[in-house]
Amino acid sequence: MPFQICEKRRAVIDADGHVLVLGGPGAGKTTLALLKAKPLFARLGPGQKVLFLSFSRAAVQQILARCREVLTREERKLIDVRTYHAFCWDLLQSHGRALRGIPLTMLRPGDEGRARTRYDGDWDVERRRLLDNESHVCFDLFAHAAARLVEESQHLRRGIADLYPLIILDEFQDTDDDQWRLTKALASTTTAAFLADAEQRIYDFRPGVRAERIDLLREEFHPAETDLEADNYRSGGSQIVAFANAVLRGEGPLPRTNDVVTRSYQRYQNSFNSTVHFAVGNAFSVLRQQGIDDPTIAVLAPSNDLIADISDVLTEQHGFNGAVLQSIDHDVVWDAELSATAAVAVAAALEYVSAPSVDKQCALLLRVSDYWLVKQDWAEQHGGRGRDTAETRAARFFNGAERLRHDQALRRGPCVDLSTAAQALDPLCGDPVADWRRVRGLFQSHADLRELFGQVRMVRLFRATDALATALGGLWVERGTYAGAAQAVRRVLDQERLIGAEREPRGCTLMTLHKSKGKEFDGVVIVEGFRGGALLRPDEAPHYASSRRLLRVGITRARKLVVLVRPQGAQALVE
Repeated sequence: MPFQICEKRRAVIDADGHVLVLGGPGAGKTTLALLKAKPLFARLGPGQKVLFLSFSRAAVQQILARCREVLTREERKLIDVRTYHAFCWDLLQSHGRALRGIPLTMLRPGDEGRARTRYDGDWDVERRRLLDNESHVCFDLFAHAAARLVEESQHLRRGIADLYPLIILDEFQDTDDDQWRLTKALASTTTAAFLADAEQRIYDFRPGVRAERIDLLREEFHPAETDLEADNYRSGGSQIVAFANAVLRGEGPLPRTNDVVTRSYQRYQNSFNSTVHFAVGNAFSVLRQQGIDDPTIAVLAPSNDLIADISDVLTEQHGFNGAVLQSIDHDVVWDAELSATAAVAVAAALEYVSAPSVDKQCALLLRVSDYWLVKQDWAEQHGGRGRDTAETRAARFFNGAERLRHDQALRRGPCVDLSTAAQALDPLCGDPVADWRRVRGLFQSHADLRELFGQVRMVRLFRATDALATALGGLWVERGTYAGAAQAVRRVLDQERLIGAEREPRGCTLMTLHKSKGKEFDGVVIVEGFRGGALLRPDEAPHYASSRRLLRVGITRARKLVVLVRPQGAQALVE
């Protein structure tokens, strides 16, 4: 479906002041914003650029892909596409000294997770104190600190406005109070284009995210406004968006279409396994029959636990209607901080194996304890499941490190198993990739370690493999050991997280519905569990407003095909 510059789009492109572009998934908001920037490029002075801010690495990748379609090579050099966090951190690195007279330091997410878990008081109060009194800024306070800087410095506001005569703000409906403060301060001195869809607001659980954000924008700046709600360039010619909108409203009838297929299974494990496996494999076949040689498919579910179960299903063979279903290669998008913390533990094992000492052994056990502390914190933020287990395991490895520190022998259990396996490993060879894989295998030696092994396999999704190999290889060349590996790995992964690097999807990718935001695939398979993981959460009855918005986001990630896999007797999607 070719992009048409109609009268309402022309009005946005030609507007002199702030503009607000509304529209649903695939309505062309990003393309229109880039077309608005296009005439400005010829007028930019030396050093000036257009700034395009979004929330996630996935959204940044989609915007960059659209840039390649809309802008010339020279024009692409004049647009700076970044996440809010990366932009705010650059501001804080360059000008954070102005807050207290000394440079700011980042409290990394893993370090914050450990500190929060061990802190007895109100952590929100404590992290504000760390910023105000000690110049340590937590990841989630980047926007707060950056907003303070820009609000309090007219000179800085003018400097940003001179550098960026146009700022485009994506997914504006998801901004929290601190990001809104930053946005208001920036828009007071430069031109802003706001892109939004109120029905894609799926982060209400985040502090400061408000349903009335778009109305607050209208009251503050009175932007020129256009609505692209009726347009669909992602899945044009299909009934996918119509189906998603019916689900959003909760009112039937649902469109009768081959673009959206529902497959039911009986409420027991074998039926679930075989139906999910068949649904994913069949989706690939259907898309290939439609002429897509290398289709991309996202398998989405409401929870991480259900995603882990689906990953196990696709790894094994199953039978379906007399046919044998072979395993399906797939990637899994896990929580970035859990994977990074597991990777740091593997790096600590590299240090210990390459140069054994009691200090390195202690450090290894503490890094494993750190992982379980982060997992404990993660569990608290995701419903509490697994929190007690994580707390117990964190204490187990911490106590093991304490025993070593006080010259006491380790007791039997995971600390002994990990240390024994490390001591039995053959000498490392200096090839960082080979050594990494060998040492990673140590984390299969005990049930308390196997989750780390699974998490660290996901580090490849950071697209940091080359950077990690370079950093680790440099340590070996310089020292003949991997001393400093844990710090180096943490630094590389933190940098990858900030700059927003994420690889293009290919083949089959598993993720939660929330993590699908900002992504596009040829097909989407959405799986509902029969022991939890309902698409319409029972605690949201009778209207299921949040669940419906989230499900609409998941459905509209698809360009060609949607498959819903649901248990028999599940709550109807529409009345």
